[in-house]
Amino acid sequence: MQMKEIRIPEKRAVSFKVGEGKEFEVTDPKGSQVADLVAFQADNTSIRFSTKYTYKKTGKVRISIGDSLFTTEGNPILTIVSDDCGIHDLLYAPCNDWILTDYGQETDTHGCRENLFEALEPTGIPKTDVHSTLNIFMKSTIAEQKYIDIREPESEPGDTIRFRADQESIVAVSSCAGESTVNGGDTKPIDIRVPEDSVINSNF
Repeated sequence: MQMKEIRIPEKRAVSFKVGEGKEFEVTDPKGSQVADLVAFQADNTSIRFSTKYTYKKTGKVRISIGDSLFTTEGNPILTIVSDDCGIHDLLYAPCNDWILTDYGQETDTHGCRENLFEALEPTGIPKTDVHSTLNIFMKSTIAEQKYIDIREPESEPGDTIRFRADQESIVAVSSCAGESTVNGGDTKPIDIRVPEDSVINSNF
């Protein structure tokens, strides 16, 4: 399958449609950079990837090779077919402008939620539906069986995760905007490889 490569600059996002059975990749080119991913059923975007139903169906809060991302209707939408890192987060919501303010960053910086919505806006998906993300390469831990903590990512330069679409889907990926531990203290780009015939929307 012919693929095309896109570099997502730091603090930006892209969206694309991927056909059933086709695959795409997300790569951390420089290491320790999180990417946020959302996915929607192409013919009914009210049906979308759900973190809560994914860990309900898989019994896991950290997914990797062979695991699926499940929708609000309990059906697989994407499946992980290869994974160099193996550490991803299902617990945290995407960062947004007020979360970045809480981190002490400039208040006019877009977070992942705003960037994902801008990349998805041409598809007609409303911002209210952009809230449940797989945080690729993000390391979260549960401390003392009660508190959630973010640690620095363990992804190395070039680490890649590959997905297969279980149904025709609209997917968006952002390069996480958090200038904090979540990205090892600095923000960097994210690379994706998608089918050659994919139509790309971006906010850069």
